[in-house]
Formats: sequence, C-alpha cells, structure tokens
Amino acid sequence: MTGNKEIGYQSYLICTGIAFLLTITLCGISSAKPINLDKNFVISLSKYDQVFMEEVKAGSILNVEIHVTTGGDIDVLLMKPSDFENYKSVFAQRGNINYISDGSIIGQRIKKYTYTFQEAGDYYLVLDNTDVPKGGGSPLDQVEMNLKVKVDAPSTDKPTTSGSTPSGSAPTQSSTQPPKTSGFEAILGAFVIVMLALRKK
Repeated sequence: MTGNKEIGYQSYLICTGIAFLLTITLCGISSAKPINLDKNFVISLSKYDQVFMEEVKAGSILNVEIHVTTGGDIDVLLMKPSDFENYKSVFAQRGNINYISDGSIIGQRIKKYTYTFQEAGDYYLVLDNTDVPKGGGSPLDQVEMNLKVKVDAPSTDKPTTSGSTPSGSAPTQSSTQPPKTSGFEAILGAFVIVMLALRKK
C-alpha cells in the first residue's frame, strides 16, 4: 500500500508540473494579438487615419497592401507609440516626424510590401493624406482606398530591418537578437528535470 501511495504521489507531481509548464508556455504563445485587416478607408484632405497593432512580437512579419481608388498618392507610415504622439502634434508645430522607414511607403497609390519587426511592442500604421512627411505624397483631395494588413508569426530568419528613424534619414542597423528556445524544448527539458528529481527520492 505504501508503495502504491508513493507511486501515486509521484504521478500527481509529474502531472501537476507538466500542467503548470504547459500553462506558462501557452500564455506566452497567445500573448500576441492576431492582426488580419481588410478594410476600406475614406481620408479627408490634410487628415490621417491609423491602424493600431498591439503586442507585436519581434520577428513578426508585417504584410501591407494598399490600393487607392480615388484621390492622389498616400503615405503609409509605421510608427512606435511615442512617434505617433509626436506626429499628432506636428500639425500645429510643423516639425519633423519620426517613423520606421523600412516599414513605410510614401507617395504611393498601389503598393504591396512586407517588413520584419525588429522589436516587440505596440505599433501604429498611419495612413497620411497630408504634406507633413518630407518627400511624401502631394495631397489633392480626399482619398478613398483599400488597406490589407496582416501580421504573421515570427519566422526562423534573422530580422534585418531598422528601428524608428527620422523621415529622410538613412536607417541604422540594430543588433541581432539571440535565438529563443521553443516552447516544446522548454517543456521537454523541464519534464526531464522533474523526472530526474523524482528518481533521486
């Protein structure tokens, strides 16, 4: 009877440990917000609209496709939250704006492109129908357009794009991030540790 109780207790510990590790791993995997947008926009002259992308993981792939059906060229600017706050104040101050140049396009009507996020965090994709960005589109009237935005999970390739840069500036290279251990490998390693600890008892 004592042996059966000991075996049952060890099994309980193993199951509890695995369940705990699975919960932690799944919480980490599901923290990123899925983004898959296909939407029509009408943007008045000298105005803008934006798409908020929450909790994007480093290495995720941004896929953007625009198609302006009415109006002139449009600027699509990828920004961090701090850059977006600065952008909103520029209309009154007429200062410079910052945006992630490799994740943006200026003066386009039909365009499809991708960008690899270098850093995790929140981002804004700004649809700009103003003359604020230097070298950007020259707004003539309101713009009617279709926007498709999708963010894919991180791939195994190393990110090569830059961080936020002032408009018109050359992007700077960011340091390469170390490879991350997959959730399955972490669970397997923890399981082996638990089993070894139980066998020593």
